[in-house]
Amino acid sequence: MLSALLLAVGAVAFVYGPTLTAMLTGTARFAGTQTPKRYSATVLALAEQGIYADSTEFEEAKARAKEAAKQADTLHDVYPALEDAVKAAGGKHSRLIEPGNPNLGWTMEEKSEAAVSVEGRVAVATVPGVDRHDDVQGYADTLATGLASARDTGACGAVVDLRGNDGGDMGPMVAGLSSLLPDGTALEFVSRTNTTQVTVEGNSVTGGGTPITTSGGKWDAPVAVLVDGDTASSGEATMLSFRGLERSQSFGSPTAGYASANMVYDFPDGSLLMLTIAKDKARTGEEFAEDPVQPDVETDVPFEQAMQWLATEHGCK
Repeated sequence: MLSALLLAVGAVAFVYGPTLTAMLTGTARFAGTQTPKRYSATVLALAEQGIYADSTEFEEAKARAKEAAKQADTLHDVYPALEDAVKAAGGKHSRLIEPGNPNLGWTMEEKSEAAVSVEGRVAVATVPGVDRHDDVQGYADTLATGLASARDTGACGAVVDLRGNDGGDMGPMVAGLSSLLPDGTALEFVSRTNTTQVTVEGNSVTGGGTPITTSGGKWDAPVAVLVDGDTASSGEATMLSFRGLERSQSFGSPTAGYASANMVYDFPDGSLLMLTIAKDKARTGEEFAEDPVQPDVETDVPFEQAMQWLATEHGCK
């Protein structure tokens, strides 16, 4: 009886284990060999969370991927069909990234560093994209410390520069800027089945990317947010965290149109699944996913316009 039970448990772990471990830990773990068929089954099971997973396109792409897995000799043989299925399930922000891909799905040629400078009486926070494997605590602390120092030395307002921010981990971005945000829900993620909140409490952020706590307290300052066509993904989510606040305006050009929430799953072969599972919802009630986010003020000179707004509307001269 016991041996039969153990066999049954082992069979369940063999079939469903990779999917469950991926959902619980972010990494798919296989008991035994990661065959093309088992790998495909795991990717397709995870893809069921996608925002378009109830579409005919996904059902058709899933069927093609299953057929490809039956004929495959190596994992390389199934990547193209699985990539099609993943995009059908999650849209343009979703990818199955093969091992050894040097870009890992991001296009930024050179990363800039998080930094805060002061121009006159305005703190200028440079907020670049940041990867989940980077020093996210150090990134957030750099922004938080810089903003607190600017506040304490007489700065009147802030510019949050998200131009070129192609995304990554939202947690350190919002945590680093948490002094400028009110406590409560900064943003919501709307999936096919539920809604979750990104929450700011003091200098702590949870619900979006890595949960992070910084320091420095709050700063009730007017905030100008700068964006461009390269502001994407978590960069757009950070922009939306300020959208609808009474003393905040965004300046620049329409964003890249990847304002949605992704789950990232690692596989033992080195591949990576990025799957869009939710749309971004601002405090204004607006929902975004694959369309560019329009700034409040569309301009070719966003920094100059932002500085003028802070000076004329809020006396930050």
